[in-house]
Amino acid sequence: MVTEAEGYEVDKRVTLGLIKKAVGQVKGIHGIKRSLFKEGIKVKKSEEGLAISLELLISEGGFVPQIVEEVQKKVKEEIEKTLGTKVAKVDIKIRGIKSSS
Repeated sequence: MVTEAEGYEVDKRVTLGLIKKAVGQVKGIHGIKRSLFKEGIKVKKSEEGLAISLELLISEGGFVPQIVEEVQKKVKEEIEKTLGTKVAKVDIKIRGIKSSS
């Protein structure tokens, strides 16, 4: 997926990098879920803006509603501020809780 704006295109890897950066700023996130064949990030473009889906692993002891809200806020802010592209929604699936030990 390439994000297109007025007169330029943004490669998918750039968009994914910005999403990873934003997720990494949130306390309580262990990582983005990955499998052998796919990464836990999906980005789709619609008339309303980008629809972003994330599959996350959180750290044990975190308060899930607060973590989810902060991830949604950070991802939306990072994409809109850097790319000038509207984010319609950020959906999150918690795929696991990892202990710190």
